[in-house]
Amino acid sequence: MKNFDPDNLVFLDKIGVFLGLIRTHAPSKCGHRVYDLKPFYLGAKVTVVGAISLKQLLGLRTINGSMDGQAFEVYLFNTF
Repeated sequence: MKNFDPDNLVFLDKIGVFLGLIRTHAPSKCGHRVYDLKPFYLGAKVTVVGAISLKQLLGLRTINGSMDGQAFEVYLFNTF
C-alpha cells in the first residue's frame, strides 16, 4: 500500500434501511413487563450508497429497494 497515493483512494459504502421496522424492546417501570404485539416488517426497503475521498464527498444516492448489479453500474457511471 505504500506505493499508492492516498489522494487517489475512493471509499464506497452501502447500507440498507427498512422503513417501518418496529422496535423489539421497550422501556418499562422497574419490575413491570411490557406487553405488545410481536413486531414484524411493514414498509419499504431503501438502499443508501455513497463514495468519499480524503478531500470530498463524491456521490450519494438512495435507491428504492435492494441494490443489484445493474443499479450499482448506473451509480458508478453517473457518479464518476
